[in-house]
Amino acid sequence: MMDNGIDEILGKDSCGQDIIPIKGMKLTKHTNRHPNCDGSSWGWIDGCTLNICWSDNKSFNSKKAGELVKEYNGRTTSPPPASCLMP
Repeated sequence: MMDNGIDEILGKDSCGQDIIPIKGMKLTKHTNRHPNCDGSSWGWIDGCTLNICWSDNKSFNSKKAGELVKEYNGRTTSPPPASCLMP
């Protein structure tokens, strides 16, 4: 396989997109301050190749997103690429 910075597909987000972390990056989970129309929370995960969303009214919810981020970051030991470091 060609090294394009893609580590692996970890699953699907709340919209059905593949969750693909950027190799060497830590994932971070965020919550939007504005809820869904039904009042449930939603947010996103930074550190992936696409805009990855979670939603508490879907199967990929806040709890699952948090577990995914914690598990992935727990096994990632490589430093970020030099291009991502501040000068």
